[in-house]
This record gives sequence, structure tokens and C-alpha cells, in this order.
Amino acid sequence: MPAITKMEAVERLAKAVEQASGDDLVEIYTELFPAKAVPSTGPLAHDLARHIRTSLEPEEVVDLWHVVFPADRNVCYDEEDEALRFNEREPRYAEQ
Repeated sequence: MPAITKMEAVERLAKAVEQASGDDLVEIYTELFPAKAVPSTGPLAHDLARHIRTSLEPEEVVDLWHVVFPADRNVCYDEEDEALRFNEREPRYAEQ
């Protein structure tokens, strides 16, 4: 049940974007800017990484996390602890 600060999550996302392939960059761009058309030259990794580092709200971090790290499950932002949580086990309830 990893938990990391928003700043750590943003930095992980930005570093992953800097290393992403062209197709992945298009998917990331579409997630970040759903109302805009993808630039004809394709999105630039360093521009997307800069946007991620400076402009994302916690809920946007969670949404982008699903795109960049699709293997992670149960991703959420804990406002009380100001931490991104992922891969937590789902609680199991005793049957009555």
C-alpha cells in the first residue's frame, strides 16, 4: 500500500513522460488536454513534463497516473494525508 506525496507523484509522472514513446505522449496529451487537438508535430515530452510539474491538481494527478502507470490499481488521493495512494488492497468485509 504505497503512499507518496503529491510532489513525489508529480515528479514520477514527469520523469515517466520524459521517457515516453510518441504514441504514449499522444495518449498523455489527450488526457491532459481533452478539448485540444494533438499538435501536428506531436506533443513534446519536455513541454508535457513541465506542465505536469507546474499545473496539476490532485485529481488530475490521479487521472494521469492511470494513463502513465496502467498496472497500478486502486489509485486515489488522500486529502487528509495529502498523499497519493495506489495498489492498496480492497477491504474485505465479513459476511453476516
